[in-house]
Amino acid sequence: MEISHYKRIAPDLFDMVDISASGFDAEEYNLTPAAVQKHMHVRTPEGVVKTGVDAFAHIWSQIPKYNLAARIIKWPVIYSLAKIGYLIFATVRPLLPKKRRP
Repeated sequence: MEISHYKRIAPDLFDMVDISASGFDAEEYNLTPAAVQKHMHVRTPEGVVKTGVDAFAHIWSQIPKYNLAARIIKWPVIYSLAKIGYLIFATVRPLLPKKRRP
């Protein structure tokens, strides 16, 4: 849902890769299939791969209306809490209902 939101508000800002597409190969991105299923990944224009909270912070830093959120998430206490929250979410995400494709 969140990725769809970013596609809608900033369609030309990011190249989104559908990891559920039949032709997707995680190794092409130097990642494992398990890693891409477990955490959000972002590759910056410089080629740096960011995961989890750092991936979201990077996305937010690129979207003007989310710049404040990108700065706040980097505050040490907020960052630590967000990392814990993200790890909990990543653990339970496979148990959540899947969105059906048209």
